[in-house]
Amino acid sequence: MRTHVTFVLLPGLDGSASFLRPLIDALPAWITPRVIDYPREGAQDYNTLLRHALAQTADLDAYWLLGSSFGGPLALRLAATDAARVCGVVLSTTFVRMPQPQRAKWAPFASAPVIGALRTARRLPVWFGRRPSDPFRIAKAQTWRHVSSRELAARIRTVMHEDARAHLGALRMPLLCLAATADTVVPAHNLDDIVALRPDAEIATLPGSHMALFHQAGQAAQHIVRFIEKTDGEVFDRTLRAHRPTCPGA
Repeated sequence: MRTHVTFVLLPGLDGSASFLRPLIDALPAWITPRVIDYPREGAQDYNTLLRHALAQTADLDAYWLLGSSFGGPLALRLAATDAARVCGVVLSTTFVRMPQPQRAKWAPFASAPVIGALRTARRLPVWFGRRPSDPFRIAKAQTWRHVSSRELAARIRTVMHEDARAHLGALRMPLLCLAATADTVVPAHNLDDIVALRPDAEIATLPGSHMALFHQAGQAAQHIVRFIEKTDGEVFDRTLRAHRPTCPGA
């Protein structure tokens, strides 16, 4: 019988499970997901969120880790800090530094009113172009109700000052990168940044936009399952294994 593993998921800017549910539903029963919702109040920088994530995973002996979009740099920090327990990392449609550097100059304008106006503009096509029962429309509605523009603005400002290359370079555990073929939010050069530091990373592509993890959840789940199963069968470096608990199935 397949050994159960825990799969910790760090969400995108919304900081919730809303856009991760299709992936969770597509995972096999032997993978137990745990979504780390981000705190609604207080600072939203990565160091603060790292302390929150460490507290939320303190009870786990070992786990696999996914960072989606905004959650990618956080996943790198968590894996580097908690290397003794993290078995492997999945990065999905994410980055190690500001994904569109030409927009860094707009950081002072990333305020709640501005983000609120942008949210409204992006919400309208979903409302007018999709049925009320459409899963993506429902997920959008959930984030609209439960995630404030103030929170989003704070996280966007965090992204604009981010550089997680040192954290990625320090990782020694297996790494899978999921990239979307038509991602305009996190363009293709961001994957180049990751591969430059981890040329051994496994790369898998999903069709579609930045939201491919939601819209192509079945394919994403297949890649993740193969990654975990393959890595479980590999022999880790003896020195590394001597300083970490055995990951389930390894």
